[in-house]
This record gives sequence, structure tokens and C-alpha cells, in this order.
Amino acid sequence: MSLDTFGFDPASYSIAINLFIRLLGALYIFVFLPFLWQMKGLFGKNGIRPIQTFIDNIRLRFGKKGIYYVPSLFWIKASDSALLALIWAGIVLGTLLMFGIYPTVVLFLLYIVHLSLTTAGQDFLSFGWETFLLETTLGSFLLLATTPYNSFAWIGLNLLIFRFHFQAGASKIMSQDRNWRNLTALSYHYLSQPIPNTQAWFFHKLPMWFHKASCVMMFYMELIVPFAIFAPPELRLFAFIQLIGLQFFIWFTGNFSYLNHMTVVLCLLLLNNCYLSPFISAPAILEPSPLLWSWAIDLAALAFLVLQFICLVSPYFPRRIFREILVWVEPFHLAYPHGIFAVMTTKRIEIIIEGSNDGITWKEYEFYHKPGDLSRRPKRISPFQPRLDWQAWFLPLGRQWNEWWFQSFLTKLLVGSPDVLKLLRHNPFHEKPPNFIRALAYDYEYTTFKEKKERGHWWKRRFVGFYSPALQLTNRNASNP
Repeated sequence: MSLDTFGFDPASYSIAINLFIRLLGALYIFVFLPFLWQMKGLFGKNGIRPIQTFIDNIRLRFGKKGIYYVPSLFWIKASDSALLALIWAGIVLGTLLMFGIYPTVVLFLLYIVHLSLTTAGQDFLSFGWETFLLETTLGSFLLLATTPYNSFAWIGLNLLIFRFHFQAGASKIMSQDRNWRNLTALSYHYLSQPIPNTQAWFFHKLPMWFHKASCVMMFYMELIVPFAIFAPPELRLFAFIQLIGLQFFIWFTGNFSYLNHMTVVLCLLLLNNCYLSPFISAPAILEPSPLLWSWAIDLAALAFLVLQFICLVSPYFPRRIFREILVWVEPFHLAYPHGIFAVMTTKRIEIIIEGSNDGITWKEYEFYHKPGDLSRRPKRISPFQPRLDWQAWFLPLGRQWNEWWFQSFLTKLLVGSPDVLKLLRHNPFHEKPPNFIRALAYDYEYTTFKEKKERGHWWKRRFVGFYSPALQLTNRNASNP
């Protein structure tokens, strides 16, 4: 029995597949472009977490096996020029894919390039959407690697769409977080999310019944709607509309990098040709691929499909063999459990960094996008992701001495690294770096409509305590702690 019996044959989705591949190329441009002005400060030679130092440490600890744990082109060369070349390679490849030029080859190369950056990017590329994009890219390569489209890869990509949404809802329930269980989580989310936007300021003030109703709708769209992905074309269209609505609402009230955009692009695969053919013509049918090549891709695509299935069922039916398989492929970002905000943060604690020359008068550094200045309006910035601002959101969730990147960041401020200072909106020490640096914790809240009208502030804050005591360098030539 063929997939076409159920209206699930990938040939019936050729228009959507072609559109999806081109938009994936456009997405990659947005993924790599922001690194052009962030990469040196984040992981360049004089950055917070230099890739060269990271590779050297991995080589020292694991020897030749290090390339398995950190599969990256930076093993060849990890200089700033090599980093810049890799970023530009990603942008060029994304452009080629957007115009449909050798898509199969370009997809494979994009996977290699993005994997190289993700595995070597350490803290600053440790977000779930990096893995989500890599899974999508490899699945897309396998889908297009044969003519006709590879059926195993097609099922795997649809399973990835299902898994991404279903695990997002299931993880919230399995965490046993009371705020999700009593449906009040979203009443905190608009305030406590990593980088809020203007709409979040207004949505936070809506009544509790709205937040609870929104929570119910979210669970419905994450736990129920995804089952329509494996239904006939009419129900797949229904699932597409629902899931796009969910992503629009998340995008409208937050800044989650390129995650919402990528999810929408992937969900295009739910649209049958019958819905798109009145507007877009179907791509030409090519000659079938050689038999041996098709068999080889079938094996690889079947492995991809099995990994997606294991990653889906392992949280609910834990088995040792499942865990071992997922650990074995983990360095290659082929299958990773998805789920965001499984436990809802209920407060917004911001870490404010201050410098001083005399230990008495302190001046604040200001980040570009994370809350700091009380009068600065929270703005929409997605799909751009300010990696430093995002990483700073996690600081209050842990201890300062466990955050190696933050210790290095403070050291760079004491040294006055130009590349790192470019990542900040305001440096109060233009002439020379401060003698002391410290980090304070503040409890941030949105102002009320009345407070906003009277004082012009979007935020109000209350001092909580010291996150890092005052530090100073004993050697001004220090670079990394």
C-alpha cells in the first residue's frame, strides 16, 4: 500500500516542498547575517569564548577523538578570518538555496557549516532552535537526494513537525510545574520571557481569565492538533492553519530568534498541491535516481526516521538502548527532545553590571536589548538574536561561579576589549577600562498604565542583592580567567 493511498505521497506536496526549500535558504541568511557583527565579541580571538581556545582544550582532553565530540570545520583552522569565511559561506549557501541552485548539494553543505558553528559556539549557540534547524536541514537533504522524493525522509520531516509541537506541550505537563497545571503560566510569561517586546507589556495586563484561556488553547494546539499531521490533506490544512496561528501569537508577544519563522517554514510541508496549484506551478518531474544511490539514501533516511521516532517515545517509554542511541548521535544534532519553558519562571531578575574607578562611584553598562534602562521601550527584534543578551537571561537561574562565560565577560570589560564592548549599547568608560567591576541583581516589573503616563517608564525595579562581588584585575594584560 503506497503513501498516495492516504493522500500522503510527497509527490502530492511538490509545490510546498519547493517553496519550503527556498524559504529555508532565506531563513539561513537571517541565521548567519547577525554573526557578522557579533562573532568577534562572542567567540573571536579577543572575544568572550574564543573558538580557538575551545578547540585547543578539546584536543588536549580528548586527542583525536575530540572531533567526534565537537564535529566542526574549525579543527582545520579557528582564526577570526576562518570564522568570518564560515559565516559568509553560510550566507552565500543560503542565497543559492533560496534561488533553487543545486539544492541537494547546498543543503548538505549548509548542514556541515551550521553544525561547525553550533558545536564550537559553546554557550552562545546552545539553544534548541539550532538543533531544530540542523534536523530540518539534514531531513531536507535526504528528501531531495533522490528522484522521486525519498519517502522515509518525508515521513521523518512530518514526524519532526509533530514531535516539535507535541513535546512542547508534553514537557510542560511532565515537569509538574504548578503554573502550567493551574493554567496561570502565561500570566507570568509576558514579563519573565528572555527579551519581551512592546506587545508583551500590554498583554501582561490582561485579566487572568484571558491568560487561562490562552493556556488552554496552547495545550490544544500543541497536544491535539499535531495528530492531524498524519491525516488526509483536508485535516493537514486544518493543522497548518492552527499551528501557524500559534506561531504568530508567540511571535507577536515575544522575541524568540528565528524559531517562529523556521516553524512556519517547516509547516508549509502540510499543504497539498491542490491548495497551492491555483497560485504556484508544480516543479518539473526529473529522471529517477540510480538504483544504488536510492538504496543508500533510503538507508540514511530510514535511520533519520528511526531517530525521530526514538526521540519522540523515549521520554515516555525510557529504555537504555534509546538513551545510548541518542547519546551516540548527540554531537551531530540529529535528534533532540524539544520543549521550551517546561518550568515557567515567575519573576524577572535582571543582572546589572557596573564599573568603578574608585570603588565608590559606580556606573552601569547597558545591553542593547535586554531590560536595563527603565525608560527604554521593549522592542521587536526577531528573527535577529542578540546572543549576549539572551545568554544573560539565564544568569539568575544559576550561580555566578558556574557561568564561565560570564566570568570571562567581566574580565573582558576590565581589560576593555573593543570587540566585546561593541556588543553593548552603552560603555560608561570610554577613555580607559574601570578598575573594578561588579554585578547586581534587580527584580524588574512592568509599570502600570498610570506609572507609565506619569514617569514615562516601561519598567520599575527593586534591588535584590549582589550577583558578583566587586572584582579587579591584578594583571591588566589578562584575557581569559
